[in-house]
Amino acid sequence: MKCAVIGSTGWMGVGVATRIASAGHTAVMGSRDIERSQKLIKKLPLLVELPPERFQATTNLDALDGAEYVFITVPMPAHKETLELIKDRVQDKIIVDVTAPVDPENLIENLWPDEGSATQQAQAILGEDVAVVGALKNIAAVVLMNHKKDSNCDILVTGEDIAAKFKVISLLREMGLNSYDVGSDDMCRTVEGLTSLLILLNYSYHLNQPGVKVVPIATGMDYFPDESLLE
Repeated sequence: MKCAVIGSTGWMGVGVATRIASAGHTAVMGSRDIERSQKLIKKLPLLVELPPERFQATTNLDALDGAEYVFITVPMPAHKETLELIKDRVQDKIIVDVTAPVDPENLIENLWPDEGSATQQAQAILGEDVAVVGALKNIAAVVLMNHKKDSNCDILVTGEDIAAKFKVISLLREMGLNSYDVGSDDMCRTVEGLTSLLILLNYSYHLNQPGVKVVPIATGMDYFPDESLLE
């Protein structure tokens, strides 16, 4: 299966492409500058120890040809322009919006679009007939690149199309990533806002690539509140 990675020469794009290839699929790495993409696929397979035939270099538009999934990995300032570029050629594909609205000039600030979140902006631009799923918003690129190591974080998945979300969750499982469907577009801003928070934690406490992990309440608790306390 072919998966297009739009904006693949950024670190997040490289990480996503690595995980796609690690799942046995073909990562078609699109870029505005095809020479950058071509240089990348000469070195990346050797670095991550994956078959070179699982990586292809092309332009952002040409990456869409034959792709079932399209991962948007561009920085927020390029998000709207990129979506406008591809919108007429993605009607039959599942869009996985990876972009978090982090300001590249100040990584603990967000560039929120009028639509509310990056995923909502993608849905608004591409149209309601296109399946848009928000995922991979809170995981570091270096964690994705190190595909042989277990990822000690979970992926929070959002979007309106339930069937598309579960297809994406299945693909992420193949990529070695555990995921949760956390709701519709109303949750997108909450999930995306965690990215700048995690970056702040990294800066403040020197944490090694912090992420989000969903865990149950510890067993063996002695007390739980109930209405009897108010009687």
